[in-house]
Amino acid sequence: MRILSWDDFLSSFKAEKPMAATIGVFDGLHRGHLSLIEALLAHGQGRTKAVFTFSRSPKLVLRPDSWQGGLSTLGQKVQGFEALGLDLLVLIDFSGNFSKLAGREFLSLLKERGSLEYLAVGSTFSCGHGLDTKAGDIPPYFSGKGVVAEVIEPLLKDGEPISSSRIRKALLEGRLDEAADMLGRPYEIDLSSLEGLSVGSGLAIGLPRGLVLPPAGIYEVEAIGKDRRAQVRLGVTDQGLEFPPGLGFKVEKVAFVKLTQE
Repeated sequence: MRILSWDDFLSSFKAEKPMAATIGVFDGLHRGHLSLIEALLAHGQGRTKAVFTFSRSPKLVLRPDSWQGGLSTLGQKVQGFEALGLDLLVLIDFSGNFSKLAGREFLSLLKERGSLEYLAVGSTFSCGHGLDTKAGDIPPYFSGKGVVAEVIEPLLKDGEPISSSRIRKALLEGRLDEAADMLGRPYEIDLSSLEGLSVGSGLAIGLPRGLVLPPAGIYEVEAIGKDRRAQVRLGVTDQGLEFPPGLGFKVEKVAFVKLTQE
């Protein structure tokens, strides 16, 4: 999978074949997101299968004081997209000039620079400065321009749309099973950027920056390294994460299974 910045996409990308794409934040890459990817893949034969997403959440840029944290690191998102068989990932820095771009100008650039022929967006998608272009505006905008634009309805759980904000709320309230059902897997925290996790005694580390953590308590987790994994009890506190003694390998991520003790 090729990875480009938005600036590189504009300046140096050469479309060797038409493009099928989707756009979104994709925080956590949950089951609802996968319905967008599935629509893209279904129209991807003979086309470059591309995802346009953000290097960090626009909400973090626009409303940092109310930001409750992400469900995945950028590295996790990249790995997830790569595993789905995509050809191109374009990372957008929302804090730059992109935030001033009108929605229709953005769509026009996808068509012109990417040779876009198919686009899938979620029904709550908006783009452009001041969110001037809604999902429902996109199919008529592309009508007659050689682009099939499809608005994908949300995947529901218990009658409500699956969303990153709903998963975030479930995690913050300790409802791990509900979050895992919407994610399609246990919630994982990426620890690969933290140092010193291969120790033989108990270890407390600082909280991973910018990621959602469940409430304080003792959790059963799967500690995952490059070539080893183990079921352990992990403490979550206001100060950090507390691993048990005798771990013996570098932990790159932990998958939360269940709360065992508050």
